[in-house]
Amino acid sequence: MQNPTQTMTSLSHDQNIYIRVHRSLLQPIPTTTTNSSNPQTAGPPSAHLYLIKGTLQDIGRYAGATVDWVIKVAHLICAPSGAGQVYTHSTGTSQDWYHRDKGTNWRQLVLGDPLLPGIYEFETNSLIVLSRLSDRQSHSKTSMGSESSSATFQRDIETRDGMACVVSGASSSLIASHLIPKRIGTDGAKAIVTDFVGAQATLGVHRFHPMIGIFLLKTLDDRVDRYTLGFYHVTGDTYTLHNFQEDQDVTVAGFESFILASPIHGGNQPLPPKGVFDWHYLQCVAKRFATMDYKAVPGIYFYAYPFRMDDDDESDDEFEFEDNNEIEPPYPTYRFDRFLMEQGRKLRMHERDQEIARWSASVQVEP
Repeated sequence: MQNPTQTMTSLSHDQNIYIRVHRSLLQPIPTTTTNSSNPQTAGPPSAHLYLIKGTLQDIGRYAGATVDWVIKVAHLICAPSGAGQVYTHSTGTSQDWYHRDKGTNWRQLVLGDPLLPGIYEFETNSLIVLSRLSDRQSHSKTSMGSESSSATFQRDIETRDGMACVVSGASSSLIASHLIPKRIGTDGAKAIVTDFVGAQATLGVHRFHPMIGIFLLKTLDDRVDRYTLGFYHVTGDTYTLHNFQEDQDVTVAGFESFILASPIHGGNQPLPPKGVFDWHYLQCVAKRFATMDYKAVPGIYFYAYPFRMDDDDESDDEFEFEDNNEIEPPYPTYRFDRFLMEQGRKLRMHERDQEIARWSASVQVEP
């Protein structure tokens, strides 16, 4: 007979929603713009990598009554601009299927299906490179060296949207908010735009490009910056704001809810592409629901340049810096350290190519 504690654990387990992928579909993440400054520990690998975990109640706050949110999030993680399908089991519970491959009685989800507790598995015909994460703990400061770029960033957004918050319409206490953080750098911004918007859109993209920014009230910017407020795409230029605070009773800047719809435009340029909002929304979802196994995937975090943060001290010898038209490094050996980092990256890639070649040579092809 199962004791009461085991029964309660099983019931709790069966009320969860999981998004997973089979490890055989995963391709290693390139290490060009990643770091391991915040390593995670994980248990021994299983046949599946569980990516998202949350209770039906918690995920239902964002998903509503249908599986549309699950399908969207699974694609944002596994194939933001590609094809793929999501399947779930028609019989049994998540506990029954947790360590088993999907069976013939699993069915493909379609938009509008009811959201139920259980396991949702993403599948595609090609290899998957998981979307990378940004470990953003606090707000990066604009240095003396990047003030010119920051001012241009603000002017470009004002030309596009007018001098108003795209959410509230307010014209004071505004921040030119970065949906892709400055600390990821130009290389990270280009990688994100490539994956979530398309390779053609990366032309000229840098960490102060207006494509990755919007005007927000300062109170909203603080939340967006820390991935506790995300923009969920509805249609066209219409987005719903989702509050990812643990305390769901906390309102956003005094408002119960927001709809971002056709904001003020002073120019004839469009809003940032949907893919930029989608990448930021994924960071919000991951901060709240990502599993430790997802966070422990090698190379899953973007490299974060050592820029000063809002909660750092005000010493004059620490400045935000990147070689793109900037004038002052954060410390004297910064360029040399970046050179060493690049050489280390090339060495790792060379060693990886050698390992692949050795593995390929060892494969026996049967006649």
